[in-house]
Amino acid sequence: MKKYGIYGGSFDPIHIGHVALADSAVRECGLDKLIFMPAFISPFKQDRKVTDGHDRCGMIETVLKVNSAFCLSRYELNRKGPSYTIETLRHWDDLLDGELCFILGFDSAVQVDTWYQGEEILKNYHLITARRPDTDYAEGMKVIESFREKYGADITVMEMPPVDASSTEIRELAKAGKSISGLVPPGVEEYIIEHKLYR
Repeated sequence: MKKYGIYGGSFDPIHIGHVALADSAVRECGLDKLIFMPAFISPFKQDRKVTDGHDRCGMIETVLKVNSAFCLSRYELNRKGPSYTIETLRHWDDLLDGELCFILGFDSAVQVDTWYQGEEILKNYHLITARRPDTDYAEGMKVIESFREKYGADITVMEMPPVDASSTEIRELAKAGKSISGLVPPGVEEYIIEHKLYR
């Protein structure tokens, strides 16, 4: 049975941490396809201006060559409106013949129970995450263990070196005209400079 991974987020911009998590998920969890799914608007970010979807996809396209399993979907962008994870997962679950996994950052993984119909996500979908440098790992693991006990949640926490990169920091550096080299893949950096993003 094929294994598919959905990796949702604003990706504004996609950075080395996103790519490392995606690459590790493919390799460690045996995913046949990993689908980057940029959100039209995150329900948690409706008060923030998000870079146009065309440009966010353009940046993601520059990293697809990193792993042959990587691909891009504009499904949430084309739907418009706030992107609720459960609706996206149901859609792809009906569409794909195989196991559907959801990839997310550690800080998000410990909050899934607060999301719209988060209980259904925890009960019905395999979640894949990895620790972040700016999160309390021990406390987070307690939360994840409680999800496993309460909901029977299937959550894989990968062992990978924490990558210290944040989209917020990258946007602020780019706006100030400072270097973002090393925080984003080279193709993303070139795209940001060429299209004058975050200025």
